[in-house]
Amino acid sequence: MAAKTEKQQTAKAETTQAQPVKAAVEKKFPLEKLRANCKKIFGVTDCTFAGATYGMTGNYTITEIKARLEKWRGTEVK
Repeated sequence: MAAKTEKQQTAKAETTQAQPVKAAVEKKFPLEKLRANCKKIFGVTDCTFAGATYGMTGNYTITEIKARLEKWRGTEVK
């Protein structure tokens, strides 16, 4: 077949570049599993993890728990 013209190749390249890259969906884990591995994953003791996640249940991403730990660490003691 005939070679594509420069205009066709440029249009295809622009279309490919214009498509947004989809972010990977972060996996959620049961809170108990994150608690069991908190030292390895977050670098905190189980006591710190328990304090920061007090009252929480369900499944969370590692990013969500990291944010929760950072917020909890910044909280003043009453």
